[in-house]
Amino acid sequence: MYMTRRRFVAISAGTALASALHGNAFAAGYPNRPVRVYLPVAAGTGLDVDARVTMEYFAEQLGQAVVIENRPQAGGNLAMIEASKSVPDGYTLIAAGIGPAVANAYLYKNPGYDAQRDLAPISLMQVLPSVLVIHPSLGVNSLAELITMAKQKPGDITYGSQGAGSFVHLAVEQFMMATGTNFTHVPYAKQNPFSDLAGGHVKLMISGVAPVISFIKSGLVKALVVSAKERIAIMPDVPTASEAGIPGFEAYAWNGLFAPRGTPQPILARLNTDIGKAVESPPVKERMERFGGYPAPGTPEDFTKFLDTERAKWSKVIAQAKVQLD
Repeated sequence: MYMTRRRFVAISAGTALASALHGNAFAAGYPNRPVRVYLPVAAGTGLDVDARVTMEYFAEQLGQAVVIENRPQAGGNLAMIEASKSVPDGYTLIAAGIGPAVANAYLYKNPGYDAQRDLAPISLMQVLPSVLVIHPSLGVNSLAELITMAKQKPGDITYGSQGAGSFVHLAVEQFMMATGTNFTHVPYAKQNPFSDLAGGHVKLMISGVAPVISFIKSGLVKALVVSAKERIAIMPDVPTASEAGIPGFEAYAWNGLFAPRGTPQPILARLNTDIGKAVESPPVKERMERFGGYPAPGTPEDFTKFLDTERAKWSKVIAQAKVQLD
């Protein structure tokens, strides 16, 4: 049927208005049942524990129970697929970090989802700076000394990680790119790379603070630098990467909240407000700071910009290091 442009525009505007009104009406009663949150990590891991504490206070803000489902299979890809295919009504969310939300798009040829296309960013929740730690047997006391040694003996220094494509692996790859050094990767499967570092079986790691802070305090490993904008309170004597002379090195873990793409805007706004209050609540904030992290809530637009920066950074690292998981 022939339709004039004026009539088409009027109908389109009317449809958009009706959709907006429907979204507002739907959001007015939201939430009226429990909200499910997928976690693409195993139960009991660091990000799982952090997210569970946050979700407890998130549930208080929502006024509804939050049901957590761990789906660590396939590097978190399964959870991301499930979340992206869920009904976009605000009752299924996912809390994800650097791997599932950013790096997996470049590590896997076909992860089964496109985080940028399929998921709506709600808010960044926390940022966890990393720390470069070495075994004392290396005999160096500063980052400059480590870089000098590494360039004199390329490949001699070993570093451990939980496996290819893990945050620890990619962080060291980024460090090598930033400093022109070359270390030898020792990927672990079931063994604990942190304990092996403390025992001197590998000599270096770049890790979140939580897994290594006890080893640092006991003197089993030595912290040389933190990747953070400012020194962190639990290690005030450890310089930042910028202070140590490598301002381009920024490797930190983080966790953010997403909804399926198409979730009504009023619901996204409500979720953004509530998760922001949750991560700024004193118990959640204190837990983050205890392990060197900090709450980082913001608008969905802020989170989108952050994700764009992370994608640009890690896609380059993964491509140059030629890391492929399938």
